[in-house]
Amino acid sequence: MAGSAIWLAIAAALTTGCLRDTEFKCMQDSDCGAAGSCESVGYCSVPDPQCTGTGRSFSDSAGQGLSSTCVPTSAGMQSTGCPSDHVSVADSKHRYKRLPVMTWDQARTACAQAGAAAYLLVPDDATELKNLASIVTPPFWIGLDDHAMEGVFVTPKNVPAMFLPWASGEPSTRPGQDCVRATSATRIATDACSARRIAICECEP
Repeated sequence: MAGSAIWLAIAAALTTGCLRDTEFKCMQDSDCGAAGSCESVGYCSVPDPQCTGTGRSFSDSAGQGLSSTCVPTSAGMQSTGCPSDHVSVADSKHRYKRLPVMTWDQARTACAQAGAAAYLLVPDDATELKNLASIVTPPFWIGLDDHAMEGVFVTPKNVPAMFLPWASGEPSTRPGQDCVRATSATRIATDACSARRIAICECEP
């Protein structure tokens, strides 16, 4: 299949509002098993000697349209302005990367070091939070804190957060509860910044 045809198929897959049961979206190589790689479009690939150039083809989990097709070379990929290991999820225009368990400050630093466009995840709305929670099981860190002023939660861009779906009894005013985690696919809560949680970096292309 020609490279342009492959990427038309990828574009069609990524504009689907929800993931089909036959598809699996990866966020890092370890999601794809032995010898698997998580490609920049968010699907797993496996070694395939029949594929010239990359030597890899999309696995069966990539779903109809991509499964068993050759992964095109990087020359045919469209630049997004995001690090290559950040992938799309559902129909979001943003791209994401899952990090291992770490403190909130470690996560914020790791995301900032990934590139100028990357930061610790800040869901813009209920759909984005739900989509991320379908890929990474909560709890995971959210890039909001009230270090500067108690009760005023700001984003990594130092602007007040607009989407704050607090769990019952939140936000807490207890000392040390200055950072935020997702508790479910629909709710967030305050947490000690020294706690260790899974984290997700977000990037705006």
